[in-house]
Amino acid sequence: TAGWAEAGPGRRADLCGMATTGICRDGPLRAVESDAQMESSFRRLLAAIEAEREDIRSSWQQLQEDREITASELEQLRSDTEDWCASEKVKIDAQWKKLDRVTEKLQDFFPKQFEIVKINCSGQKYELPRSTVCGIEGSYLAQLFSPENRESIRPDADGYCYLDVNPHCFRLVVEYLQNRRLRVDAPLPVVPKAQVQNMELLAEAWNLMPFLRENKVNPVHTTSLHIVGNTIEATHPGWQVVSAQFALPLASPYSFEVKILSNPGAGSSGGMAIGVCGHHPTGNEIHSIMLPDSVLYTSGNGLIGSAVSPEEARNVKSGCAFEQGHTFGLRHDPLTHSLQWFLDGVSIGSSALKEEMLHDRMQLLFPVFALYVPGQVIQVQFRTSLGAPRQALVDGGA
Repeated sequence: TAGWAEAGPGRRADLCGMATTGICRDGPLRAVESDAQMESSFRRLLAAIEAEREDIRSSWQQLQEDREITASELEQLRSDTEDWCASEKVKIDAQWKKLDRVTEKLQDFFPKQFEIVKINCSGQKYELPRSTVCGIEGSYLAQLFSPENRESIRPDADGYCYLDVNPHCFRLVVEYLQNRRLRVDAPLPVVPKAQVQNMELLAEAWNLMPFLRENKVNPVHTTSLHIVGNTIEATHPGWQVVSAQFALPLASPYSFEVKILSNPGAGSSGGMAIGVCGHHPTGNEIHSIMLPDSVLYTSGNGLIGSAVSPEEARNVKSGCAFEQGHTFGLRHDPLTHSLQWFLDGVSIGSSALKEEMLHDRMQLLFPVFALYVPGQVIQVQFRTSLGAPRQALVDGGA
């Protein structure tokens, strides 16, 4: 203010002009403070716009990536769905074909017209299609009610054919035959424990093959024998005795054979024995051939055991050795309670079991096999064809 007062009019005019134009005589051009603030704000605005543009660009790229991923997933889902539909269509077509085959089989099992057979089994009456009754080929039941045998059966006044057999067992046979109409490989019905022996007798007598148990060497044992199926091998020295899993059938004659695959002890006395016993050998019995309630033929010797008398034992040829390649057989006849012994298919004699043991300790007969020398190998075949017709030829030749 003091400068302004001291300056003359001309000087004051110059000062006013410089203030108006923003020009200083003593230096270069200079932006006013408001312009600097505007420039700073403008730059900040440009930076914000650029940042927003970058965010938009990044978001757009993310959207593109998400779109590509979603499109890929949808394509995969579409491809998987088409594959699943094609696979299910193949399964459905297969099931339809299976259903058509079942329908054809059912038409065979259930013909439009079939003959009914009336059966009275010990008071229980059944009415069954003849084709069902004859369902087990080769059985006595199929033979009895075959169309060719129709005229030989005389029914009662009500048209029923009478069968005098165990009704509980026959009911199980009928149940199986009815199930077999729907499924050829139908499982056997459960036989009550009290009827197991009766069922075995009926199955043997009528040759009902599905009900006949397939015997085999007992897989449960405590010996050192190596057993695979029905092949037995001795691995340690000393007597090792094992039995069959099931007893011999009691309804009809039954035979089994033992093929000697290897016998290093054939040149010595004994070393191998084959026979029957009234029970499964257990405990110390598995290490001895002197089994109670048994009869065995020992290689190179003959019959031993308490089940036959010395007189009966002498009826069987002694001294037969079980050499490699030979086959030893045994046939049990429940009607005569006797055992017939074979070597290579030729009978070497027969022996009757003691009468006093039949109704007590030897109601059941289990095949037993005893090996002594390591390396001995035998193979057991159950239910063989050894029998009376073959023996008759041998006797005739003698």
